Amino acid sequence: MACFALATQPRPMAMRRAGLLGRHFASPFRLLCRQASFRLNLGVLSGGQVSMEPQAAVDRLKESGLLRTQGLIGGKWIDAYDGKTIQVQNPATGDVIASVPCMGRNETTNAISSAYNTFSSWSKLTASERSKCLRKWYDLIISHKEDLALLITLEQGKPLKESLGEVSYGAAFIEFFAEEAKRIYGDIIAPTIDDRRLFVLKQATT
Repeated sequence: MACFALATQPRPMAMRRAGLLGRHFASPFRLLCRQASFRLNLGVLSGGQVSMEPQAAVDRLKESGLLRTQGLIGGKWIDAYDGKTIQVQNPATGDVIASVPCMGRNETTNAISSAYNTFSSWSKLTASERSKCLRKWYDLIISHKEDLALLITLEQGKPLKESLGEVSYGAAFIEFFAEEAKRIYGDIIAPTIDDRRLFVLKQATT
């Protein structure tokens, strides 16, 4: 890499301005370094060396069925009602990963209504049944941990190891509540009247 020196020393103000500009504008060399680092990062998966370009990673996720490009409303994967989409770009390479629906007020309202209506049947399940559902969700996340981490890295450009930690961290909350669902017990509280008993029942409500 060639270097050159200025004939005169830059003034302090000019140096400060150059430093500020450097925060917002990356040189071609720095951009190439970021892209090379990103590709090297994709090459490390589960401790093994795997040669993988960003597009190959996207294809792998599509084949696994984990890369969805529609919105889930009412149990169905759908596009935006007006057909508008948003391009999701890889911040490290600038490549387009996918196009996802640009949903607005109508889609959001319908999604909330659908979730509200579904909760009625969900709240009628026993604590054990709800626990099994959450546990299955947790197991699915862990079984696809590497692919989910790959998706995070493609979308955000962060190191793959950090993405793996993020998946495990998020899944831990689901595991906790899967077990917590089975620990919801009723309580008997001492009353102020001898022939009465106060019983507290905990259940899912709307």
